[in-house]
Amino acid sequence: MRLSWHEGRLVRCHVINDTETLKAIIRSATDVIITADETGTIIDWNPAAEHVFGYSAEEAKGQSLTLIIPERFHAAHHEGLGRVVNTGETHIIGQTVEVAGLRKDGSEIPIELSLATWVTEGSRFFTGIIRDVSEKAQLISALTDSEARMEAIVQSANDAIITIDSEGRVLLWNDHAAELFGRTSDEMLGRPLTAIIPERFREQHHSGIHRVVETGETHVIGSTAELTGLTRDGVEFPIELSLAQWSNNGNTYFSGIVRDITQRKQAEADLRIANHALADKNEMLQGLSGKLAKYLSRQVYDSIFEGRTEVRVESYRKELTVFFSDIQGFTELSDRMEAEPLSELLNHYLSEMSNIALEHGGTVDKFIGDGIMIFFGDPESRGEKEDAIACAQMALAMKERINELQHEWQRKAGSVPLHVRMGINTGYCTVGNFGSEDRLDYTIVGKEVNTASRLEMSAEPDQIHISHSTYELIRDDIRSRPVGEIKVKGLAYPIQTHEILSDSDGTLRPSESEQSAAMSLGIDLSQLEPDQIEAARRALHEVLAQDDTSA
Repeated sequence: MRLSWHEGRLVRCHVINDTETLKAIIRSATDVIITADETGTIIDWNPAAEHVFGYSAEEAKGQSLTLIIPERFHAAHHEGLGRVVNTGETHIIGQTVEVAGLRKDGSEIPIELSLATWVTEGSRFFTGIIRDVSEKAQLISALTDSEARMEAIVQSANDAIITIDSEGRVLLWNDHAAELFGRTSDEMLGRPLTAIIPERFREQHHSGIHRVVETGETHVIGSTAELTGLTRDGVEFPIELSLAQWSNNGNTYFSGIVRDITQRKQAEADLRIANHALADKNEMLQGLSGKLAKYLSRQVYDSIFEGRTEVRVESYRKELTVFFSDIQGFTELSDRMEAEPLSELLNHYLSEMSNIALEHGGTVDKFIGDGIMIFFGDPESRGEKEDAIACAQMALAMKERINELQHEWQRKAGSVPLHVRMGINTGYCTVGNFGSEDRLDYTIVGKEVNTASRLEMSAEPDQIHISHSTYELIRDDIRSRPVGEIKVKGLAYPIQTHEILSDSDGTLRPSESEQSAAMSLGIDLSQLEPDQIEAARRALHEVLAQDDTSA
């Protein structure tokens, strides 16, 4: 069929237009488009090819396709090309395959190749659309590495790691889960998780999954819970579950880290038993220490148990204020009373006096029958003056308490009232632990201790005698009167003595005293003869007369 000149021209115009359109598409394509003839010679090379492989169109056209094929694949390339040209048999034509490409700089890149072939006027041509998939390959490699790392972490973990879907089917089951529950991953993958949940908890398990999937409401997700696991053999054991939940493409998944806490629970039970035993021991020791405390002064007990005092033989000198007291006529009272009521009365008296001593900070050294020895200044001290004042205040408090208890004691002891004598002295004593390494006694020794004892013996019933050294410390705070010098057994020199006065001592006695910074007057009428009393009266009148004259 012959075409007219006009028809031929129209056909040529259409072909030219289609060709130009195709060339424009090829030039603007982001993928590499390469055309080669049946010999494998490049006849078309688009700008994307230049960008990917680094060769310009001028460099690539006329060159063999092996220009962009790694050398190790040249033989396979020639063989495939010849097979298609000679036999028409194709293997990858019409498919997309991943192969390696060779860049101008010698580096290899992964590429995706879609290959087409056609025959025109007896000649075969090939066109390949090539995409650089380096980024995709990197992503796949990174994902593969990540999955490999995750797999390594999951499988090497010391805890069981389990993942399930929203139906409760197992998707991940690591080696430790297999070891913990006695079920392999082949047994558990795709199976319900209820295989490792005791039957009484399965309904709760299903309702929990349903609640999270349907409402998003979570109870234990994001926290750690203690539950019960079930082994293949039906043995229950305590587990600790840390649960997480996530969603992907509209599906909900759960992952749990499970730890066997059997040993921890056993340790907790053992600890509870040990703590209970320890509490019993502590209670016993507290009871024992409470009993031992009754044999020690509170200050000594506290200093030992708080670690402030070493329990060893040692002593040191220190200025102390020492107190002695005893019940006047106690020997006679002992003969008149039965042992039981006498012991009751004595213990009551000693308890009352001890409480007063503790209130004022005194260290109760010992009880000597009905006598009490107390000192101030060790192991705790508020200062020499403050210790002496505290001791004097203690003695006054004891005297007042004794007066309050007289009625009760007279009821027990009969008509005989109880009167107490007290003596106080201040001076340097040797204080510390005396005895042996096996038996120690915390006490004080020295002549100042003996002086305090002698002052107590010299006092009349209900009197508190103090030495001049004590008087100098308390004179501005405690009311007293001079008694004079007294000679006592065991001391070669007389003791300048004063008597502490209580608020109830306001009336005149046979012995009365008034003193201030400018006056000191003392008279003991019981010790004077009538002519001496008259001489004293005259002397007093003369002094007062001189005062009137000077006025």
